[in-house]
Amino acid sequence: MELTQTLILNLALLIVPPVTLVLVFWQWLARHIRWVVALTALCDVLLFWDELFYYESFGLFAVLILVQLVATGAAAFRFYYKQRKG
Repeated sequence: MELTQTLILNLALLIVPPVTLVLVFWQWLARHIRWVVALTALCDVLLFWDELFYYESFGLFAVLILVQLVATGAAAFRFYYKQRKG
């Protein structure tokens, strides 16, 4: 499989927004970090609107978004419960 510029750009668009959102909420809005998952989903829909409804890539896109949301949710809730304990 060849790494094309489009593939690298899409990978960056799938990684950078959720990581940025988790870090921003963790530092400044820790009480509301649960909203990160919804904001990540919104970012994904806005960034990948044209791929979302392309019939050949819908299944792969849905799996990638699901994996990303689970990972983002796990990180967000881990930080949330850690903040509530401490």
